[in-house]
Amino acid sequence: MICKTCEIELTIDNTYPQDHRYCNKCGQKHAVFLTGRRIILESMRSMNLESKIIQTRTLIKEAVREFGLDKVYISYSGGKDSTVLSHIAKGIYPDILHIFANTTNEYPETLEHIRWEQEENHTNIITVIPKDVHGEIWTFKKVVEHYGYPMYSKRISNAIRTYQHTITEKTRNNSLEYINRNFKKYSKYKELPISDKCCDKLKKEPLKRKARELGMECAILGILASESYQREKDWLEYGCNVFHVRKDNQCKPLSFWTDEDILEYIERFSVRISKLYDMGYSRNGCMYCGFGVHLETDGSNRYQLLKKSHPLQYSYLVKNFESLLIDFEISYK
Repeated sequence: MICKTCEIELTIDNTYPQDHRYCNKCGQKHAVFLTGRRIILESMRSMNLESKIIQTRTLIKEAVREFGLDKVYISYSGGKDSTVLSHIAKGIYPDILHIFANTTNEYPETLEHIRWEQEENHTNIITVIPKDVHGEIWTFKKVVEHYGYPMYSKRISNAIRTYQHTITEKTRNNSLEYINRNFKKYSKYKELPISDKCCDKLKKEPLKRKARELGMECAILGILASESYQREKDWLEYGCNVFHVRKDNQCKPLSFWTDEDILEYIERFSVRISKLYDMGYSRNGCMYCGFGVHLETDGSNRYQLLKKSHPLQYSYLVKNFESLLIDFEISYK
């Protein structure tokens, strides 16, 4: 391996211990950079809502100015964050395109909200369905059977999938060492069918395919940096608007918002959101997704809540995935 910055060969003696992508010198320099970025992020999070709205509008306008209104789209999930983003963006560009990926694993209330947005709120929405290379529809069950169940977190699932698909003994040992160093608590699950591919197959790939087909050049995403370790890390490295740096151009104008900001905006501007949030849910993601479920309160986690709110969907979960949930040691009854 070589240092990400200076490209010298990395050895046991010169590798930066906190980030194995860098040599000691570059790793220390990068750590100082990240410290400064964290200070900036906290400063942005501390702004009042009015200031955040202004900054968000500015970031959206920058994306449109860079690529053109006909080349940008809102990646719309039907959740409260992307609904707030849509409300702000439509205040500037009423006809801005939204693309919604129906993962075949959506709550009925999410689909109902999408229909309302399209038919009554006159939001410009295109819906895409996940399909494989043969044109057959991907379903959650099919993805689990092919790749594994999305469980614990994307990072943990990715580490386990990588470990399970190593080819050489050396890479296998490296993968195992990575799991033990970062996710030792979950190493006992390393032989179970766990994977992070579900989101790629059911959401990301269909969205990107449709965006390419339409000639889109930049996605506007309603995600918060506070939602996960990976999203905050991504913001620290690149910021809100990431243009011409990576393969995909992205505008993330809500990154520095907090969940409290989202709720305040919804109340202040009377924004209609999915009825799912009135049923005790704090998220509207895929019904059977396991990312983060182990951190939820036993007795009221998403699967236990599903049993009460959506008995038919819960029966499907138990019928098809009960044995896996038992192996994962996840409460579902």
